[in-house]
Amino acid sequence: MSEGIKNQQFILGLLGGIASVSIIGMIIFGVAFLTSSNNQDNQGAVAGQQEQNNQNNSEGNNLSAVPATVEGVNTFNEKANAEICQEDGLPVVYLFSTTWCSHCQWIGDTFDQTVKKYVDAGKIKAYHWNIDIGDNTLTDEVEASMPNNHMAVYSEFNPQGSIPTFVFGCKYSRIGNGYERTNDLDAEIAEFEALIEDITK
Repeated sequence: MSEGIKNQQFILGLLGGIASVSIIGMIIFGVAFLTSSNNQDNQGAVAGQQEQNNQNNSEGNNLSAVPATVEGVNTFNEKANAEICQEDGLPVVYLFSTTWCSHCQWIGDTFDQTVKKYVDAGKIKAYHWNIDIGDNTLTDEVEASMPNNHMAVYSEFNPQGSIPTFVFGCKYSRIGNGYERTNDLDAEIAEFEALIEDITK
């Protein structure tokens, strides 16, 4: 075999190896990027949403919000000088979500079960609105629309319309889940109960 053919084969082999390494590198980079993006999306409820919550509450809608001062509550904001909103003389608690939101699905049943105990005890009124279909999951009937005064609460505490949005007594609010990243529903329940105890005292 001539020296020229050997050189051509060597160069072609070298180029093929470089191309293979480049393709493998691009695949690894792509997988890492997609995994990172997916993890950020799955965690999105807390870090990004809580930061957005703080910014929205302090700047976007002039709520003069600060971190909640209730003992054991770390993920909610508190509206300064808020009057507890009531219905039939009872404080009102809201969760605004949608049927397609994975973060809403993660917290939905836990929220419903927690607030139902207080509703059944006659301590609060509570609503869990799936705003895409206008249904309150805390009733047996299937509603078709959300009342305007409830929509006004949602707009006040979350003018950008992200979900899930929690409002306890029109005093405490949070956009996103507090403990989804660590899959800690018990911590969510503890904060919900602490806030309900605060607005009902």
